[in-house]
Amino acid sequence: MPHLKGVTSLMNTMTARFFVLAILLGLLSGCQEGKNGNPFLKEKGVYNGKADEALSDETGQQLRRRMIIQRGGGI
Repeated sequence: MPHLKGVTSLMNTMTARFFVLAILLGLLSGCQEGKNGNPFLKEKGVYNGKADEALSDETGQQLRRRMIIQRGGGI
């Protein structure tokens, strides 16, 4: 269909521009600081997150048991 050649070319160009714009917006939105509480620039060698909570004695024992089982030992 020779009469639709220009329309097809225009649609391909518009589709390509749409995808490029969508990709750029997706990449730029991933760099927003403060949205999830992670600063974009971090001090090297320093953990800036919240401190871990201490495990209870029972939870620690359960984890040690699982570790022994997983490495092939028995209880």
